[in-house]
Amino acid sequence: NNKANHYDLIYAVSNPPINSFVGLKLKKTYNAPFIYMNWDLYPQIIEESISNKIVKIICSLWAKWNIKNFPMIDRIVTIGSTMADSINKQIEKQINIDVIPIAVDTSKLKPIAKENNLFCINNNLVDKFIVLYSGKMGLGHNIEIILNAAKKLKYLEDICFVFIGGGQKYPVGESFIKEHNSTNIKLYSLQPDSMFPYSIACGDIGIVTQETKMAHLFMPSKTYSMMACGEAIIGIGSDHDDLHDLITTEEIGISITDNDVDRLVYAILYLYNNPEILRRYKNNSRSVAEKKYSKETVIRQYEQLFDSFILQDVDIK
Repeated sequence: NNKANHYDLIYAVSNPPINSFVGLKLKKTYNAPFIYMNWDLYPQIIEESISNKIVKIICSLWAKWNIKNFPMIDRIVTIGSTMADSINKQIEKQINIDVIPIAVDTSKLKPIAKENNLFCINNNLVDKFIVLYSGKMGLGHNIEIILNAAKKLKYLEDICFVFIGGGQKYPVGESFIKEHNSTNIKLYSLQPDSMFPYSIACGDIGIVTQETKMAHLFMPSKTYSMMACGEAIIGIGSDHDDLHDLITTEEIGISITDNDVDRLVYAILYLYNNPEILRRYKNNSRSVAEKKYSKETVIRQYEQLFDSFILQDVDIK
C-alpha cells in the first residue's frame, strides 16, 4: 500500500541501465507504477560501437537483464516507432511502448532571415547558401561524407558548408580544410546559449547523420531544432530508422540511405537549383515542428500518459 508515501508514480529517464534498475527498486519499495523513458537503446549501441570480448560479455549480461526486467516496467517510453520495435526485438515477451518525441521550444527556435541573423552577420554568411551541420562530431557521426561533398562542390562559391560543434572528429574537419584549402567550409566551436538560436537557424539545409548500422537505435534531437528553424533536412542513415521515416512521411527533405557522397552532392544541388521545392520542405519542417514536436504538444502527451496511471486504478506488475 502506497497511500502513506503519496507517490503517484515513479518516472526515470535513461542513461541505462542504472535508472531502470533504480526505478524497479523504487517501484517495489513504494508499490507505485514505474514509467521509464529510454532515449537511446543500450546495450545495442555499445555492441555496435566497440568490438571487444569483455565488452561483448558485459553487453550480453546487460541484454539478459533487459529481457528479464523490462516486462516488469509498467510502461516504457521511447522517441521513435523504429526504436520501439528495436526494443521489442531485443526481449522475448513483447511489451507496450509509448512513442513520445523530444520536445523543441518553437517559440525560441524559429526561422530567422540571414540579414537579421547575428551569427550570419558576424561571420559574413549573409549572402551564402548554407549547408549546416550542428552538434556533436563524435565517432558515430559521419561528417566525412559532408566534407567530401563540400570538396566536390567547391566550384560553387555561394554554397558554404558550416560545421558547428565539438567532439573527437572536430580535428578531422580542421585537417580536411587545411589539406584541401577548402574555402567553402567553415568550422566553428560550440556556440554560447545566447547565440544558439541564431547559429542553429543559419542553414538553408540542415544535415543530420547517423552510422547506418546504428541508425535504428536512436533519433538525433538536433533534427527537431533544425525543423523548428524552418530548414530542409537531409538525413544520412538507413532506410529503416526514425529519421528516414520522418523525412519521407512529412516531406521535409531528402533521405540518403547508402552513404554515397555523390548522392549527397546531388541532393544538395537539387535543393539549391529548385528554390520552390526547397521552400516547400522548409515550410513543412516548421509546420510539423509546431504541430508535433513543440513543448506544448509533448507536455500534453506526457500529461495524458501520467494521468492514465494517476487517475485510474492501475494494476502494478
